[in-house]
Amino acid sequence: SVATILAIVWSVSEDGVFGLGGVLLPVGFLVLTWCYSAIGMSDDLDSLRPAGRLIGQVILALLFSAIIAMFSTQGIAHVIAFAVIGVTTVNAVNFVDGLNGYVTEWTIVTAGWFAFVGSWVGENDIALLALALAGAAVGFLPFNLGRAKAFLGDTGSYGIGAAVFALAVWLFVQGVPIVVIIAPMIFVFFDVGLTLVLRLFRGENILLPHREHIYQRIQQAGWPHSSVSLFHAALSVLACIMAVPTLISGNTATTYPAHVFWVGLLALYALLPMWLNRRARTEAVTA
Repeated sequence: SVATILAIVWSVSEDGVFGLGGVLLPVGFLVLTWCYSAIGMSDDLDSLRPAGRLIGQVILALLFSAIIAMFSTQGIAHVIAFAVIGVTTVNAVNFVDGLNGYVTEWTIVTAGWFAFVGSWVGENDIALLALALAGAAVGFLPFNLGRAKAFLGDTGSYGIGAAVFALAVWLFVQGVPIVVIIAPMIFVFFDVGLTLVLRLFRGENILLPHREHIYQRIQQAGWPHSSVSLFHAALSVLACIMAVPTLISGNTATTYPAHVFWVGLLALYALLPMWLNRRARTEAVTA
């Protein structure tokens, strides 16, 4: 709340009450996060049907996207695209919330990156809100590691997904290159997307619970929760570092090197479970 107030003051001083930002966007960020968390809480309490949760997610994403469009040059197509991205992001974050510290550490990296990017491009209101998100994750992390005393649940993962979505879209309409925005998110989307495609290919019911995400298979191959979470966070940091040249130049032509390195990192991430399992079998045979 304090960060939101500071963001409002900064935004109004820079853009005026009715400029891009002003009062509405920082408040919208806070309300969006709270409302998504409320939907997640209903999921934790099992008091809302899946269809109802999805409808609520879509409505909230459309409303926030429409607010963004009101204060920028984006049209109806962008509103729809933003809403789809919002619902996808929220659910993707929820899907990967399966290990202690995993989403919390990723949130620190992502929010920290968005704060840096926001400050770099002169959007200090975005930077303040991102820092608030990172600070909340840092404060929660000690309770979410090892023998965790607290868990995000759907309440936390929905709220984090909504906050990341809002900050990402806000940066986009400020002209930040897409490759810079998605840098910390590529492993989450890759893991969720690849797992979904493979399960569809095998004819499995994608609506049923499972433990087939890449990060889950790494943990099943022998790595503890803390190692998997730290490994994913480190990969996300590397992806962000590779996007720095694009941020500095503002030229999308510089995104190609990042894409090449990202492919290598994604391949490492995807193949690690197989390598760990093969090594375990080899050690078992030679033992």
